[in-house]
Amino acid sequence: MIDGIVTPALRDIDYLAPAAPYPVIPSNITIHEKSIYRYSIPTDEQPTLSILDYIPDHNGNFIKPGYYQLALSDDREFLYLIESKNLIAIIPVFKLAENEQEVHKLYAKKKDLSKEEKRARAEKKRKQRMQDIINKKYAVTGATPPKEYEYMDANIEYIKEGGYYLIMYEKGFIRAWGAIKI
Repeated sequence: MIDGIVTPALRDIDYLAPAAPYPVIPSNITIHEKSIYRYSIPTDEQPTLSILDYIPDHNGNFIKPGYYQLALSDDREFLYLIESKNLIAIIPVFKLAENEQEVHKLYAKKKDLSKEEKRARAEKKRKQRMQDIINKKYAVTGATPPKEYEYMDANIEYIKEGGYYLIMYEKGFIRAWGAIKI
């Protein structure tokens, strides 16, 4: 600074920012404004849905054949169709089976639920005891234990009578059904 004159190199960066010809972020969308963050899914481990045909909509757009992740929203009202962390479609859920008893009813309608519940409780206690032993073992070495396997499945089928695709989502003890109208 010479005689009270501020040279351009000493000016504040905020003074120059509005005059910049290009924005700092070209799309003006920050990383947390992208659809994968706005409609965030609980984990990256989601069932994979294989689509074999083009699925058109009324606006002329379509979903290409390929492999997609199918995720259930936190409020369990929508299924998200995701490809490479990009949201492709939001599908409304019309039927939901959330608890273990409902899922067991779907698989075995004529079995005695009281026997099934007793077996499930005993299995849960056994798994908890085994998990406690594993956690103690891994705590000694400082490593993290491997995650327990959780059953996941996703299916799609075309229903000719209604003219729609029926999508079935299953992860753990949660089953959800959605539909894409053609």
